[in-house]
Amino acid sequence: MPLYELTFAYEQGRLSMRDLDGDMEVIDYRSGRHERFALARDGSRWDQYRASFGKAISAYLQSIREGSPPPVPCLAGVYELQFEAGIKRSIAVGRPIILGDLFPLA
Repeated sequence: MPLYELTFAYEQGRLSMRDLDGDMEVIDYRSGRHERFALARDGSRWDQYRASFGKAISAYLQSIREGSPPPVPCLAGVYELQFEAGIKRSIAVGRPIILGDLFPLA
């Protein structure tokens, strides 16, 4: 069983992802394109995530040491948490939600 399966359906297409090591499928109804993207099977997205996380933490700590702004603004992290909370809420209620209504940031 995958850790997650996520599908974004919109008027002109669909984007589907399944687990960190699964393929990503993109369908564009306007052009009729149907593409599937996959990692080389000799590695894991977990390995990529671990390496990426290490780089992000190093860059953040460097910004603290130098007294410079962080490479990714704090609000970007808040938006990510809002998005994740929205996914959980949508699953719990079984329907789409409007993030700004349930989790306003201003």
